[in-house]
Amino acid sequence: MDEFESPWLKAYFDIGNVIIYGYAQDWIRTLGKRIVKIHLKDFKRKGYQWTNLLDGDVNWPQVRRALDQIGYDGFLTPELKGGDEAYLTDLAGRIDRIFAMK
Repeated sequence: MDEFESPWLKAYFDIGNVIIYGYAQDWIRTLGKRIVKIHLKDFKRKGYQWTNLLDGDVNWPQVRRALDQIGYDGFLTPELKGGDEAYLTDLAGRIDRIFAMK
């Protein structure tokens, strides 16, 4: 990305997608300030399946630390299935728990 020397080329980082290739916290630290937006998603390696946030293998406390280390303060978009009010209330609670972690 840096070789293009463009202020317009940035990263839209998906936390769940990279778990197959490594650890989200490592990718976050590597991409650093290049990250401008983030998708929140979780993934379970065993069974190779997408899960609800906090039910997969993403190490959320480490992800939180990495985001703090790079000074990320942009948007976070959950990329999950839709649902009723109870599902969305639960999802909001999961996101709150993730960002309360240190």
